[in-house]
Amino acid sequence: MTASEEEYVHYVECIDSLNRAWRILQELRAIEPKSGLHAMAFSFALIEYAKPYCRSDGTLKKGKNAYKLPPPDLPAEYLNLHQQILDLRDQVLAHSDLTLKEAKVYIPPYPGRPTVASNRPPSLPDGEAVVALIERTLEKMYLERERLIKALSTRQGRR
Repeated sequence: MTASEEEYVHYVECIDSLNRAWRILQELRAIEPKSGLHAMAFSFALIEYAKPYCRSDGTLKKGKNAYKLPPPDLPAEYLNLHQQILDLRDQVLAHSDLTLKEAKVYIPPYPGRPTVASNRPPSLPDGEAVVALIERTLEKMYLERERLIKALSTRQGRR
C-alpha cells in the first residue's frame, strides 16, 4: 500500500466512525423512556466521535507520526463541544482519570471495607448539539474525501 492509499484508508475509517456515532444518536432520539442502556449507547457514540482525533497507527505511519485528524474547521461553539467530547473520552469514557475524581478514602472505625467518595463525572453534552457537530464535520470531510479520491486516481494513472 502506498502512503496515499494508507492516508485514504485512514480518512475513510474516520468518516465511518463519525457516521456510526451519528447513527447511534439518531436511533437514541426514538428511545423513550431513557434507560441505562441509552446512557451507555450515548457514551459509545461519543467514543466513536473521538476516534478520528486520536492516534491511529498505520503500516507506514506509527507512534508520534501516526494518523490523527486535526480539529474540525468549524466555529468556536462547535470547537468547544469537540474539545469537551475529547476530554470526556480521555478522562471518563475510555479511561478513568483519577485526578478528575478527586477521590477520598474513608476507613471506618469498625471492621469493614473502606469506602471511596468522589466527585461526579462531568455531565455529557447535549445530543442534538453533538449531531449538529457531526453533520457539519462530515459535510467538510465528504469534500476532502473527493479530493483524496481524485489525487489517488491521478497517481494510479501515472503507474
